[in-house]
Amino acid sequence: MLTKILFTALVVFAVYAFYRIKRRVPQKTASVAATTATSPIGRYGAYGFVAALLIVSAVIFTYQWQQAHKIVTIRVIDGNSSNVTVYKAYKKSIKGSRFESLDGKSVVLGEAERVEFIND
Repeated sequence: MLTKILFTALVVFAVYAFYRIKRRVPQKTASVAATTATSPIGRYGAYGFVAALLIVSAVIFTYQWQQAHKIVTIRVIDGNSSNVTVYKAYKKSIKGSRFESLDGKSVVLGEAERVEFIND
């Protein structure tokens, strides 16, 4: 997750650096400089694009964080004795056949156990 934020910041920095370097290129003649001047529409468009990129990145980060911190009810049913054990855990803590419950218990599921996930 942190890598996505860092990658987005890197892209923004690269675009900014490219823009700054491009502006420093000396113009050969004054007449060429007058015709190639940047328009405010292009500049505002670039700023708007960067702002939209940052807003979309923030929204995606917030959505993924909320999804990872949802509490899920997990019912573990023993296949041999039909005993049912109920746990609550964060969605991000479920990794295959193991998870960590909200009260700190680390649970590893066996082959004979059936699992039901219930979104709260």
